[in-house]
Amino acid sequence: MESASLLVQTLNKAAVQPRIPSSVFEGLFVRGLEPNSPLLRALGAEGYDPKCPDVDYPMQVWKRCVALARDLVYGELSDAEAYRILGRKLTEGFADTLVGRVAAVALPMIGAARVVERLPRYLAMMGRPDLEVRVVSAGERTRRVTIFDTHNRPEFIAGALEVALERAHVQPLITVEERSHLGFRLLIRW
Repeated sequence: MESASLLVQTLNKAAVQPRIPSSVFEGLFVRGLEPNSPLLRALGAEGYDPKCPDVDYPMQVWKRCVALARDLVYGELSDAEAYRILGRKLTEGFADTLVGRVAAVALPMIGAARVVERLPRYLAMMGRPDLEVRVVSAGERTRRVTIFDTHNRPEFIAGALEVALERAHVQPLITVEERSHLGFRLLIRW
């Protein structure tokens, strides 16, 4: 009986699409990018109005808005470069939101290893408690992080994590080691 209940919970978790809090939208699209008029109009057409935000948004709205920002703001860059910069802008901007300041204040004090260990918590704060994250030590200052995420590009997460680690007073080097239809693995060194 317990295994049937576990199966139902797993299926329900997979069927429910995550919702992204407005503070994450604010972090990227208002504070991180400081959007211009064409981007603001495009975001509004996709369902996000920075002047009148909802509490949260469906994942599909998030993905469309991030793709728009990639095209309108960083259209001249490769996908990898553009998404990494967008990830960096997300963390920079999110750290200036009310919710983000709570997490950002601790980063310099806890150090790089604990920032990486707390990645599941940080992703949950940003509306992604559904993600499975595996962290494996590959040395004193090296971690392999596998993230089962089918919604975000690995470069986006790498860029976001770079800024968090920089706030922990290290100079990270993050490479995408592997990608699949289920997610990706990052190699993080500092």
